[in-house]
Amino acid sequence: MPSTSLEKDLLEIPDLPMLLERLHHRLDDEKIQRQEFRSWVSDEVKAEFINGQVVMHSPAADDHNEATGHLYRAVSFYVDLHKLGKVRVEKALIGMTRNDYEPDIAFWRKEIANRFHPEMNVYPTPDLVIEVLLPGKENIKRDTVTKFADYASHGIPEYWIVDPKKKSVEQYLLSDTQTGTYELFKKVTINDYIESVLLPGFIISVKAIFDAEENALTIQKFLTNIKE
Repeated sequence: MPSTSLEKDLLEIPDLPMLLERLHHRLDDEKIQRQEFRSWVSDEVKAEFINGQVVMHSPAADDHNEATGHLYRAVSFYVDLHKLGKVRVEKALIGMTRNDYEPDIAFWRKEIANRFHPEMNVYPTPDLVIEVLLPGKENIKRDTVTKFADYASHGIPEYWIVDPKKKSVEQYLLSDTQTGTYELFKKVTINDYIESVLLPGFIISVKAIFDAEENALTIQKFLTNIKE
């Protein structure tokens, strides 16, 4: 629901001031819980703080790990080769207004990445986020609904949702007409190619996300093209 419609609905509630006061107290408590979460979360566990709840992640299936690894390898190699910024995988905690996420893959342009420091453990909003779906209704909802809305509202320009089961990628960009929302830019499958808008010239086959040999050939092409 767009924020303007939500605001309109809220203004129709007679006891809105009391509701806002209760929400204010809940959010204050949530901030304390969030600080506690940050005090114990470590690189030994994958956990996120989402809408007041700590979400612990179980070990992922091999198809998820393989797709994440292949895509991270291709993106990070390309970004390093062209000195575009920095890429992190899985254990980079992204601090947003209310929630803390650990995206599967995140990219920051060099203007932001140049401010990173060795002791940094909470990262700013990325420029590109890639999530690889895990099975299960709650997992899928988290990436396609909760994070989808939060990433858009925080102005992350490009968001990919990778589905290892269907071997497909949905590529979303911020809407030109509706602030803080995504629009589907392209949906591609195993026989297609996908090109990033945020990473100039980054074009890979979808197969390279799911196939080790194709992934290696793709990285080899990146290196060949830079030499030519």
